Formats: sequence, structure tokens, C-alpha cells
Amino acid sequence: MEKVEDRFTLKIRGLGHGSHSIDIAVPSESLDLPMFHGKITAKGQITVGESLLLSLRLEATGSFICDRCGCDFERTFRPEIQLLYVPPQLATSLNEDDDVHVFDTQTNEIDFTEDIRDAVMLAIPMKNLHSPDCKPLIAGEEKGILDDRLSALGGLYAKLREEEMNSEGTGSVSQG
Repeated sequence: MEKVEDRFTLKIRGLGHGSHSIDIAVPSESLDLPMFHGKITAKGQITVGESLLLSLRLEATGSFICDRCGCDFERTFRPEIQLLYVPPQLATSLNEDDDVHVFDTQTNEIDFTEDIRDAVMLAIPMKNLHSPDCKPLIAGEEKGILDDRLSALGGLYAKLREEEMNSEGTGSVSQG
């Protein structure tokens, strides 16, 4: 059963050694991710020993605009992350890494909200297409996928071209 929170936190006080399952959901608004909607879920496990290892599979659904053709579409991303939490005495032997965090052994919980937010944002590709075979819009070609914001510009090219053609005879300088 998933637990709905406003941040991705996990109570670690009293967890015994070994693996424990995790199932947490947080509303996307709580993570300041405006393109995502609904809940962002994190499922996986925490392995407790000298250190804490979080192995999580995330799921986040969002609304996007295709970078090539401009159509609206929804996509669900499922990135996987691993986060290592170590006590201060083990931190001296580790190289600096974004996925390794030092935690106070007296703390009651760990907060990994920013790590989840970063992983979801990094899952969005640089070129976000609604499908791999998306065809780009070609100037002057009539397409039904233009949204309302661009529909007012639909006839502008033809109107300007017509005005240009009608004004060529008047006021132009001829060479001769």
C-alpha cells in the first residue's frame, strides 16, 4: 500500500538490518514540477547496514508539447535511482558524488525529495518528441495539429503575399 506524503521522506529510526520495501507517493505540485500531474511514486527498497542504500523506481506522468511538431501529448517516465547514505565516519573514504549523502546517525528520517525531483527532471529527453517517427511542420503546409495560439497566423502569410503581389506595380522603382 502506497503512503501519500508532501515530501519524499523515510523514517529510519528503528529500522533493522536487511531490506525493507518502500512505496511512497507525493503530489507533483509539492515538488514544483508544473509539467507533471498527479502523483509521483517511488517504489523499491532500502537496505540497512553500516550505510543505507535506497534503490528506487520512480513513476511520473506529465503533459508536454512535442519539440518537433508542436502537438500536445502525455508521457510517463520511469527512471531508476540509487542513493547511498553513509554515517560521517565512513564519509571520509568516499569520493564526492551526487548520489552519496552523509547522514547523522541520530536523525529520525532522511529526506530525498530533491534527489527524486532531479531524477524526474533529468528523465525528460533534450528533444522530447510525441513519437519516434514524428514529422516536422513544413512552412506553408496545411496541418491540423496547429493549436489555437497559432491558428490566427494561419492566413497571415497568404494575406501578406497577396498584398505584396498587388503592390508591385505601384510605387516601385524600375531599372531601365
